[in-house]
Amino acid sequence: MNIRLGYWLLAGWAAAWFAGMALHGGMAWHFFDEGSRALVHLHDPRGGLHLYAAAPILQIGPVAFLVAAALRGVVAAQVFGAATGAYIMWQAYRLGHRWSWWAAVCFVPVWMYLAVASAHLDDVLALAGGVAALAAARYGRPVAAGLLLGLAVDAKPWALGFAALLLLLPGPRAMLRGALSAAAAIVAAWLPFFLADRGTVRALHFTIPNTSLSALRALGVTDARTPPWDRPAQALLGIGLGIVAVRRGNWPAVLLLAMAARLALEPGTNKYYAAGAVVGALVWDLVGSTARFPWWTVGAMVALHASRWLPVPDAVHGRIALVYCLACVYVLFDRPRPASESRPAVPAQAGQPPEVHAYAGSGASRNP
Repeated sequence: MNIRLGYWLLAGWAAAWFAGMALHGGMAWHFFDEGSRALVHLHDPRGGLHLYAAAPILQIGPVAFLVAAALRGVVAAQVFGAATGAYIMWQAYRLGHRWSWWAAVCFVPVWMYLAVASAHLDDVLALAGGVAALAAARYGRPVAAGLLLGLAVDAKPWALGFAALLLLLPGPRAMLRGALSAAAAIVAAWLPFFLADRGTVRALHFTIPNTSLSALRALGVTDARTPPWDRPAQALLGIGLGIVAVRRGNWPAVLLLAMAARLALEPGTNKYYAAGAVVGALVWDLVGSTARFPWWTVGAMVALHASRWLPVPDAVHGRIALVYCLACVYVLFDRPRPASESRPAVPAQAGQPPEVHAYAGSGASRNP
């Protein structure tokens, strides 16, 4: 296919999905509209730094509310979200130096459901921040990687599961700088709320129903609401799988594995959750996988998104999601894509040959 024609067709595909989703879209925008207005009223006893104490149901980070306030409307947020999807595709291409029309075609409708139909700005920011942090870490920029990871967590706390990406930084000192930068961003965003109102701690214990469609139910967890161990387990499992992926040289799988850990242990089953897995799968398919066809992106779109409209028993949906999430562990044992095919052009550190710096922290051998 002619490349220019292909991009025009992809743009048309995205525009069609944007228009279709926008028609009855913005389903979750009221959370951001109300939350952002409450947050900026610093002297309101139910707003400002008392926001999370007064409304623990708002499992949305302060950065997402601030961005919502800046955008000042659902249409602007939808356009911003759609553009962010284009950024994610571009960044995946930039990291992997290859492209897949099939991956892009499958990514677009799932992303548009998140960014336009649901208008969940928090997930949009968390996923974009995770991709940007992964790129910064791969390019050996510790402060940028840490700050971007921290901002992702400040938009949506489950992004903490991406923390293993900091292991890509070249050497212990860079990793420490990245970790400190991430911690500083997280503390700066969240600590004022806890200091201003002790009731903010209630937001940490807020639970949601464990629906009959969840992968958590398929695992045999029948609690009516979120078990107390669930959220910590999601983060720890995601980080642990990411660490193994980096150590085995499969660092592009960090985001996919973190999202698989989240979805496998997630009591909620909103359709827009699939976007996280599709983003992780896109990065893996374009950057890490040796397969020519983007099986993981297509699989995520079909298993986690399209299948949700099938008229099958609720338990079947949970089993389908669980099977995909468990299958993602396979990437830990996949043969890493040769680093020379996806190696970014990073300037060498002083006194260090370029080839050493390019492979540092990737888990790959220096020898081809």
